[in-house]
Amino acid sequence: MSAVSRPHAAIFDIEGTLMDCVPLILESWCETLHQAGHVMTHRDLQPYSGMDGAWMLEQLLPHEPEAAREKLLKDHGDHYRAKFIGRAQAFPAVRTLIENLKGQGVGIGIATTCKTDELAIYDRQMRILDLVDAVTCGEMVKHGKPDPSLLEQCRQRLKMLDPGLAIVIGDTPYDALAAQAAHMRAVGVLTGGFTQTSLLDAGCEETYDQVQQIRRIWQSDGAYTATA
Repeated sequence: MSAVSRPHAAIFDIEGTLMDCVPLILESWCETLHQAGHVMTHRDLQPYSGMDGAWMLEQLLPHEPEAAREKLLKDHGDHYRAKFIGRAQAFPAVRTLIENLKGQGVGIGIATTCKTDELAIYDRQMRILDLVDAVTCGEMVKHGKPDPSLLEQCRQRLKMLDPGLAIVIGDTPYDALAAQAAHMRAVGVLTGGFTQTSLLDAGCEETYDQVQQIRRIWQSDGAYTATA
């Protein structure tokens, strides 16, 4: 264990971190792929949860033409909005967590592969966007995580010159890998279907069962204990 200085900003993932929607996303992908003649299960797709969608499909369907994969991406987005997104729920006490961090002077960023319209739907449950200092959504960058572009744009919007002063909170190894590529720190939450080991191996300093537990990072003495 070692003491680590507390970050000046927290950059949150949304899906699987603040919103309980990973099972819905996986089911939506299963249905979309099945309609296109590709039978896959949640277990097949879970290892790719949180990865840039185009890169995920390259891994899953390497022999499929690029145009067909692009159509699958669009079809999935349409299917998820139409059938699933309205069933997603925020994890408990998300707004209280953000209020608590804001009260301590922590900058709040959102870096999510979901689209701006999807984030607006999620915020009906979370009720946090009025507290957030910077937002970067999937359509604002060429690639999602593990590419660092989402995080780098969010940091710039937070007007932070030193990436080491920000910590990324996500539920997948791809959040942690993106954080490393952006020279930021990362912690993981175990609400997206990945194991503690997989998150630590990807570069998380610590893992938590639920996102509200990350308040431990901002202890009164200005430091927290990292176990990774």
